[in-house]
Amino acid sequence: MSVFNSGERVRIIVSEQYSSKIYRIKNMKKIRNGGTLYLLKSLEENPILRLYYENNESLLERIS
Repeated sequence: MSVFNSGERVRIIVSEQYSSKIYRIKNMKKIRNGGTLYLLKSLEENPILRLYYENNESLLERIS
């Protein structure tokens, strides 16, 4: 599992396919089963908030 900080820009990778949307991490929380739950805010003109659970099949990629 990756380790991210609040405020970092990320992109979602699902089954080795990249998402075109870029998000900023607003908040994150470790859960009991060892995963991480993220609150992501899209970097669009009309931003949306998205809850995202990172697991072995879908990952976040840091955008520099």
